[in-house]
Amino acid sequence: MEKIKQNLDISSKIAHHSIPKWSDLPEIDLYMDQVIALMEKYLIDSSYQDAKLITPSMINNYVKLGIMPAPVKKKYSREHLAYLVIICSLKQVMPIPNIKAMIDIRLQKNTIAETLDFYSNLYDFTFHTLLETCDNYLNSEGSNISSLEDTSLFTAIAATNCRNISNKLFYLNNSQKQKSKKPKKKKKED
Repeated sequence: MEKIKQNLDISSKIAHHSIPKWSDLPEIDLYMDQVIALMEKYLIDSSYQDAKLITPSMINNYVKLGIMPAPVKKKYSREHLAYLVIICSLKQVMPIPNIKAMIDIRLQKNTIAETLDFYSNLYDFTFHTLLETCDNYLNSEGSNISSLEDTSLFTAIAATNCRNISNKLFYLNNSQKQKSKKPKKKKKED
């Protein structure tokens, strides 16, 4: 019974993490240092305060690589913040070119506001689904997990498997697109 109570306490402590939606972003344009502070507020968990999730040079590189639009008069709008939320939250598990491709695909049919809201909703859904899956497993009779370290290992393995599956699906999708784009060879007539 103590094990179940401990795991429920863990879940309640981390269950409040979310990604901002379009309406949560400031409506005024921001300078670089304000953008960095805001991204850290949105994306860095309190247990990772020493981590550098975003720096000015990273933002400049995203602009140079064409992943996000350039700032206007050194100011960043809601649009820029939406890109950065998506890029920064995915870059730890997905290569930057794949992130760019995924954003570009979404933007073919949606605005950046719709893309961020879709992403935020999907992020929240998967976060809570994974948390519930962990809770169900950790609280089950057959679970041999007995400590925070074991719980951390369980979720790290789940993250590794999710990353592997994500990359395989991304490459599978791209290879199918490449096959459909290849022109069919005409047979020579005798």
